[in-house]
Amino acid sequence: MKYLSLLVAAMIIFGCAKENKTQQLGQRFFDTYSERKEIDKMLSFYSNQFEYENVNFESATNDAKFLYEELYGWKDTAFKYNSEKTIQVEEIITSDSSIVAKGTTMPYTYNGKQVDGTRFVIWLELDQNLKIKKQTDWFDYPMAEIIEAFYLKNSMKIE
Repeated sequence: MKYLSLLVAAMIIFGCAKENKTQQLGQRFFDTYSERKEIDKMLSFYSNQFEYENVNFESATNDAKFLYEELYGWKDTAFKYNSEKTIQVEEIITSDSSIVAKGTTMPYTYNGKQVDGTRFVIWLELDQNLKIKKQTDWFDYPMAEIIEAFYLKNSMKIE
């Protein structure tokens, strides 16, 4: 019985240690993400085998660099934020293989047009090395952006 109690205690301690690592990883990831500056630092969080999906815009990629440069537009100088932080994370929930964050983007100006904050949920699935192997984004985009993206996507289809 004594050994069983010791074994259970050890399992709890090691299980919490891994979850604590993913919690710290999540915090570092979203702190870096919020600064919207260092693409190479962001890429270091990702596995070489990676999948991305944006549920609302039905966009996907398996290239993390493309995600930040093109889909998130980190190199687009038309984005102007009023503060150094571009997102506010309200909650991060972790397990040994997942990180889920809920928050809001900070208001910004794009090509002179003011854009309000947008609610989001980002789900990161991790591999055994604690690298992101899958990222799923849900952003509560304004209806005008969804309609614009719909028309843009349809105009790019080849019939």
